[in-house]
Amino acid sequence: MNTFYPLLKVFSRMRSPWVKHMGVLAFYLARKRYLGLFLDPTQACNLKCRMCYFSGESHKLADRSQLSLDDYKCMADAMFHRVLRLQIGCGAEPTLYRSLPELVRLGKERGIPNISLTTNGNLLDEEKLEELACAGLDELILSVHGLTQPTYEYFMQHGRFSRFISLLDAIKAVKKRHPGLQLRINYTVNEDNVEELELFPKIFEGLRVNVLQVRPVQNLGDSDYKNFRLDKVKQCYDKVFGLLKEYAGQHDTLLIIPSKANIDALTAPREVSRRLKSNEHIQDLTHVYGRPGFLWRPDFDFHTDTFEKYCRRNGYFREIMSGVLPFVKCTPKDTYVTEPLNYTVK
Repeated sequence: MNTFYPLLKVFSRMRSPWVKHMGVLAFYLARKRYLGLFLDPTQACNLKCRMCYFSGESHKLADRSQLSLDDYKCMADAMFHRVLRLQIGCGAEPTLYRSLPELVRLGKERGIPNISLTTNGNLLDEEKLEELACAGLDELILSVHGLTQPTYEYFMQHGRFSRFISLLDAIKAVKKRHPGLQLRINYTVNEDNVEELELFPKIFEGLRVNVLQVRPVQNLGDSDYKNFRLDKVKQCYDKVFGLLKEYAGQHDTLLIIPSKANIDALTAPREVSRRLKSNEHIQDLTHVYGRPGFLWRPDFDFHTDTFEKYCRRNGYFREIMSGVLPFVKCTPKDTYVTEPLNYTVK
């Protein structure tokens, strides 16, 4: 298991936002790696998943530009020395990018400990996956939102269940040659696919799943799917998640799942508590988003700036200290981060 998930487990058990801010402060002052970089090298996607916030008319990816390798190298010069984890793909489909192995290879050359690829997998085959593994890919994150053909192809429009099944065989073959390559499954659960999780042991029989993350559906934008109720998920919780816990124990799989309290919190009116604000502030400090022409913040020029130069100029230290000392005030910076979720890490 790579170092990222043990750190996630420790971090998830920290109840004090102050302790979390002190951790960020320590890593920042010691010039250590602590940033998570979420990169979309292209803004296009080959599928139209119903639960994706890019599936609605108002959120269609109109910009289909691709990140140039020259710009990627500038990003690397500016920030990679502080990046702990590089996740390629976090909204669009990275396998549409022409030079994907080169992104992985350069990230490894710059010393990034953990590099993952998040994909729907419909464009991957054994040859392409082998090339990525040889480039240094640490983790393949496969998005799956149904475990039967009708449900899979309903939620992952334009995707084919047969390609998904074929990809599992390809992953088995590549993992035999590259035992360090980890497989993570991301499953967005809702009232229409929760019961299919009972098929998980059968579908993935003979394939080592290192991490399974089950994420409750949320209303994050203008998606095609409109049923955000989780009553059935709560009704099936003990049966379905009990089976997954048993599977995880038998196969040494790290299970990232919502607790019942998490699910209740997602369906209840959102209260902006002090702890929630503090956790969102931590995310602002540690999460970096990149896409063609953009990295981290609107006023961060990755062609000329470095992380340290920008931080000195814009009071980043003061941003951290505002979470450590209540009397320190700062003006929030515009950043691009994903919606925070709470999970129980088993």
